[in-house]
Amino acid sequence: MSEDTKKPLNTNLQANVQEVSKNVISSDFTIKSHELVQQGFKVYLLAQGTNVPYKGSNAHLDATNDVYKLTDMFLKYGANSNIGIILKNTGLIVLDVDRHTPNKNGLASLKKAGITTNFDDEVVEKTPRNGFHVFYYIPKGFDIEKINHNPLPGVEIITDKITVAPSIKLVNGGGIGYQHFGKDFIHANLMPDWLIELASNVPKSGNTQTGRVPKYSVKERWQMVLNGFTEGERNLQCTSISGYLLRLGIPTKVAYEIVDLVNSRSSSPLADKEINTIFRSVYEREKRRLLGGQ
Repeated sequence: MSEDTKKPLNTNLQANVQEVSKNVISSDFTIKSHELVQQGFKVYLLAQGTNVPYKGSNAHLDATNDVYKLTDMFLKYGANSNIGIILKNTGLIVLDVDRHTPNKNGLASLKKAGITTNFDDEVVEKTPRNGFHVFYYIPKGFDIEKINHNPLPGVEIITDKITVAPSIKLVNGGGIGYQHFGKDFIHANLMPDWLIELASNVPKSGNTQTGRVPKYSVKERWQMVLNGFTEGERNLQCTSISGYLLRLGIPTKVAYEIVDLVNSRSSSPLADKEINTIFRSVYEREKRRLLGGQ
């Protein structure tokens, strides 16, 4: 990457950070937050061990690159608060690859899609649940506002905000930390061609085959029937299986009973009210389609 593509350090911010750092008790969290400010990022705080904002805070809306304000937040909420950064307007995006369960394995999804990845030379952070975040710069001219944010099961493209190391998360009763590997965020590489293509795979109404690009394959839908919905994708999967069953011509009552059965097999089922709302919405959409009003 050329030097003019990278975000330059703000020397005024550097001076402020150095002045503040002399006068406060620092933890790994405060030190890292100051480094991020030096790199030009806006930082916000989250409750220790979680991705949840502090009660009474404005979460990411409190994000700042003013080290004095940031120090006040640490004094208010605690020196070991989790930290996040704003991605919007930084030129960075994050490829979030989950590996929570066998049914939600982003690496397996990429391999299944024919994508061979190598993150050895990338800016990577390992997440507490054994997934990872890969940071990339957006190429000039690429419209990040019109992308597929969830192109594959277990694969998400994040463009707004992200929790970063050394934050921790409480998992199975213990605190597990985010771990940073490689260069600073500002030295991330450009998005590779395969990621640009993946992000650009957005459903288009003009598709001559189906009018849409299915998010889940037929095999994946029947895996839902066997194993239930995957946490983090429950609403999307409920919508997908509902539409699939109705498009097959299965009677409405039977289709709903199948969806309800799938939900009951989930490790974290949706509430009955949510199932009813999703199924009714999909049913109304399919009815309009059959009447030629899609």
